[in-house]
Amino acid sequence: MAKNRKQTKTNKAPMKFLVAITALLVVVMGALLFVVNSDGGSNSANVHEGAPPVDEQPTYGDENATVSVIEFGDYKCPACGTWDRDIFPELQADYLDSGDVSYSYVNYLGFREESLVSSLASHKVHNDASDEEFWDFHHELMQTAGVQGSTIGIDEVLAIAEGTAPSVDQDELRESIEQQEYMSEIEREHEMIEEFDVTGTPTIFINDVEVSDPFDYDAISEIIDEQLENAS
Repeated sequence: MAKNRKQTKTNKAPMKFLVAITALLVVVMGALLFVVNSDGGSNSANVHEGAPPVDEQPTYGDENATVSVIEFGDYKCPACGTWDRDIFPELQADYLDSGDVSYSYVNYLGFREESLVSSLASHKVHNDASDEEFWDFHHELMQTAGVQGSTIGIDEVLAIAEGTAPSVDQDELRESIEQQEYMSEIEREHEMIEEFDVTGTPTIFINDVEVSDPFDYDAISEIIDEQLENAS
């Protein structure tokens, strides 16, 4: 009987040790979760070593603004069309029109030929049209091309340009697309996409900060406000 009692005592010791270790792990995990969740937005953004260069990109607003919002987008991407329709107007009203923040667009080719045609046309219109005409063209193309099941070719792009950017010569626009006049610009954009490891659209940067959820306008606004405060 004494032997049995000793065995019982010996069996309780490892059990107590395991309970203590488990309790310690719970405390450690809780502390880690607290740190992550209270890290000033670290769970909603990824900070890069620098901001994507936008000197040669279409830019809305003051090009010398200290805070720049950069969209890596695809005209054929339905989600980009949603961002353009739902998020951009808020951004424009709250920050862009005041001159505090600028917005730049970088072409991402995710839908092959249709994305390429749209991007080539965008570069040509940006080069030939006024800023107002270009952005009218940009938004109309985004809303038209990004519709599920839509087809965008040269004729469709020309029709959009005719209605939004009438100063652009239709024959020159067609020739520019067919001859891939601005292919070097698209290749340069592709190098930027690889450099910043962009893997989908829309991807939104605010200076050097990549936003995790491009549809969370509150998070976007918070990061912009922080960047503006840091720049002041």
